[in-house]
Amino acid sequence: MQPIVIATILSWLSLTGSIDPVAVADPTAVVDPIAGAGSDWRAAATTGLHQALHYLLDHQEPDGAFGHWRGPIGSDDWGWSVPGQHYAWQVATTAITCVTLMDLADVAPEGSAEKIRKAMHRGLDHLCENGRRKRILNWDTDNVWAYVYALEAVARALAEDPLAIGSERRGRLRKLGEDLIVTLELYQSPDGGWAYYDEAPITRRPTWGTSFVTASLLLIFEQCEGVGLAVPDKMQQRGLRALRRCRLPNGAYDYNVSVIPSSEGLTEINQIKGSLCRIQVGNLALRVCGDAGEVSYEDIVTGLDQFLVRHHKFVSLARGRPHPHEAYYDNSGYFFFYGHYYAGDLIRLLPQELRLQWWPKLIEKILATQEPDGSMWDYSFFSYHRIYGTAWSASVLAKALKESSPQKRVEEEPRKPQRVR
Repeated sequence: MQPIVIATILSWLSLTGSIDPVAVADPTAVVDPIAGAGSDWRAAATTGLHQALHYLLDHQEPDGAFGHWRGPIGSDDWGWSVPGQHYAWQVATTAITCVTLMDLADVAPEGSAEKIRKAMHRGLDHLCENGRRKRILNWDTDNVWAYVYALEAVARALAEDPLAIGSERRGRLRKLGEDLIVTLELYQSPDGGWAYYDEAPITRRPTWGTSFVTASLLLIFEQCEGVGLAVPDKMQQRGLRALRRCRLPNGAYDYNVSVIPSSEGLTEINQIKGSLCRIQVGNLALRVCGDAGEVSYEDIVTGLDQFLVRHHKFVSLARGRPHPHEAYYDNSGYFFFYGHYYAGDLIRLLPQELRLQWWPKLIEKILATQEPDGSMWDYSFFSYHRIYGTAWSASVLAKALKESSPQKRVEEEPRKPQRVR
């Protein structure tokens, strides 16, 4: 049988779910099905978390950052990247890791608390010094990623015990947060969203917005309000309206903030199978920041089922591919851990009996990607990919391990009154 015929058959079988796409990619791979009946997913999650933590602590830069531009491989976009992009990506991965280190406070291995604290302090200090990145090129606003996750790290740090952060560091973090909010208002597109590139005509205020960057920021703004960092109401209301426009009748989210949202073609990115990761962050943002009942428990469970059960093969097949949007339904490798990270926060909002159903499924998908050195990655990207992938995965594992007794449940963020529809 000709190789191309074999490849065609294997591709068709993986799409229909007849075979495991991971097994096709690596026939020798052995995946432990921790979500099976009677299996101890907490033990597996604990082991995976400890390995991930060791990887992160072993890969912090001398200046406190996490992630670096050294060591590109052939599939990296090293041919077109410029220094400004790298500085922005490094700030973003450092901020993501700082949030993870704060997530690990209650579930860290015995004897590691001091190492975690020192690594977090060094990372936060790096953000205070480098978090205000400038626009990179006329069309390239990747600096927005630095703003997004640096602001999340600021809000999270200010919510921690003041003694754990330090008064002087808290003051610098608060000033950084105030500056980032002012800057993000300038980067909000006319349609109310945020993105990481600009389109013609190139303007000081970018004209492009995306559903997922907007959703991430709305969640972070909610955290900011909780620690006394004021975010203009108009800024939040415009973002919320933009995200609502992106939500399609079938539950998918338009990639772009468009005047007329559309699911486009049957094999395009705005179909459910191309929107799996955006569904998680979009539903989470509308549940936390929107009106009561706007996203119901049924909506959350439907999105999780589409993501983790019915169609996970499409994001799994994209993981590790070297080019953006080359997989089915235009999925990119770097969607993978982003979607799983926000799926974890969605699970925390569910009733306890549903949480216990969904945590094992999510943990299984995460741990199936862990490598012998403890890292997880989804898209080859200098050394940033192993940092953000491992950090987001460790955060998910930590939140799952904090699962409370049946009498308790995680409280949702307080809702703001008078949301604009």
